[in-house]
Amino acid sequence: MHGLLKAVVLDGTSRRRGASLCVIAALVLSTFSLGCNSDTPTTSEQPVPRVTVASVVEQVVTDSDEYTGRTEASAIVEVRARVYGYLKSTEFRDGDYVEEGQTLFTIEPDEYQAIHAQSLSRIALTSANYELAKANLGRSEKLVPSGAISQEEYEESVAAMKSAEATVVAAKADADRTALDLKYTEIKAPISGRIDRALVSDGNLLTGGRTDGTLLTTIVAEAPMYVYFDVDERSLLGYMRRRSGNELEKTPGNLRDQEVPCYVQLADEKDFSHVGKLDFASAEVSTTTGTARLRGVFENEDRGLVSGLFVRIRVPVSKPYQALLIPERALATDQSVRFVYVVTEEQKTERRNVEIGGQRGDWRIVKSGLTAGDRVIVKGLQRVRPGQLVEAETEPAAEMEPAAEAASGTPSDS
Repeated sequence: MHGLLKAVVLDGTSRRRGASLCVIAALVLSTFSLGCNSDTPTTSEQPVPRVTVASVVEQVVTDSDEYTGRTEASAIVEVRARVYGYLKSTEFRDGDYVEEGQTLFTIEPDEYQAIHAQSLSRIALTSANYELAKANLGRSEKLVPSGAISQEEYEESVAAMKSAEATVVAAKADADRTALDLKYTEIKAPISGRIDRALVSDGNLLTGGRTDGTLLTTIVAEAPMYVYFDVDERSLLGYMRRRSGNELEKTPGNLRDQEVPCYVQLADEKDFSHVGKLDFASAEVSTTTGTARLRGVFENEDRGLVSGLFVRIRVPVSKPYQALLIPERALATDQSVRFVYVVTEEQKTERRNVEIGGQRGDWRIVKSGLTAGDRVIVKGLQRVRPGQLVEAETEPAAEMEPAAEAASGTPSDS
């Protein structure tokens, strides 16, 4: 009897456990069924990404070499005092542009005026003595034939006349010297250019002399302006063989005669707007570095170039040719491969591997992989993949123009 009751109890417990497992299984199946019946968007229903495109532009460009150089004034003159004296006045403002012959400083002239006046009076005195000696000689010449005076007296008259004549010449030379000293009390600009600050204030005693005169200021000639830079020997030979029509000659010539153009870009500029010519190459190539120093000369009429600046300089090395350009930001990189996304007429993306050339400001030359008129994606590259449908918006025309340097044929392969 006891064994029967135990079996009944165990059987009830098993039934309750089985019922619980059935309920759990039903819930799981119900959840799975709901998940399978939920609405999932298909690929065709996903939103179409919006991108910005720019057309491939065809322009006339010229390949160029690019170097780093430094500007240097065509002339730098130290203005020094040439006579002793106290500085009376300064006739310019620091940093002014001065013209050749313009008065810069004045040294007190009173003492030099008195000395010069004394020199002039000495000329008058010696001239009078000369006239007297000349008259005495004339009388002696008439008396010698008659024996009224001896030959010795006559020769004394001749010597006296020549001595008086020499003193006149000496007095005139001394007057020229004092006139020069007086002239040097007014210090004028020897060249036209930008003047530095005055190094001596009014009232100070200045030291004169040819070598140790007091330094008063410095003038820098800004027009023309030179740019010096170093090139390798192969480039040097190429420049020296060129002619004004970009023709090559067998024998190197004078660099100045080649009229090779060059262009300069300042640190805060985006283009090479300063135009000049190469006019000098060092007489020999350095055996240590294998380079030679070249100089470009720039008219610098607007005085936009200042001496001592670091600049980028470009020298064209090819004839102008038609090239395709795209914005630099359209390029993407897959390891060592450069590529772009092109939007086709069907508004689908297509990956194109490209071979690139030199940079033109924010634009890049494309040597192969694209044709004129192709539309490349410049914004939204991260949102697209090959063959994807996109909504393309054309970039405004103002942003699509390549840099002016590309059109003018002055840029380089950088």
